[in-house]
Amino acid sequence: MLPKLLNGIGILLMTGVILIAIPLTLPKLFGYHIYGILTESMEPEYPAGSAVYVKEAAFDEIKTGDPITFQMGTDTRLVATHRVVGIEEEKQQFRTKGDANESEDTTPVDFSRVIGKVVFGIPVLGTISFYLNSWSGAITCMAAFVMAFVLWVTADKIKSKERAK
Repeated sequence: MLPKLLNGIGILLMTGVILIAIPLTLPKLFGYHIYGILTESMEPEYPAGSAVYVKEAAFDEIKTGDPITFQMGTDTRLVATHRVVGIEEEKQQFRTKGDANESEDTTPVDFSRVIGKVVFGIPVLGTISFYLNSWSGAITCMAAFVMAFVLWVTADKIKSKERAK
């Protein structure tokens, strides 16, 4: 009975880690970029803590009303996700605004800074991703793997002792 319980707990630990990792890794194989939403500017559609899945898109595929993810400047790796509220083709710029913001962003987004169009988002997953990419998150994942392994080895030793009796 105890070996089955230990095996079950180990399986649950591993399944949990895998289920959390799948939406943070698998979409990348299909060309999606995954970003966390850090502020409330895109609420209610993309609340703070959400993960958004961004697909590269040609500039002529991006329309007014589409949410896009873009570099905040040419000299930074920081990104933002806001909705396109206007397109200035001659200047090759998008005018953007956060859904929850009162006014448009002060600086238009040059086409060259656009990463892509948001396809969908998953609430809370951005917070989980941020945690898993920290030292404490990495240690938590490693601890879950080690704990599952220890549980499986312990269950196997108990089974072996029971058979030897």
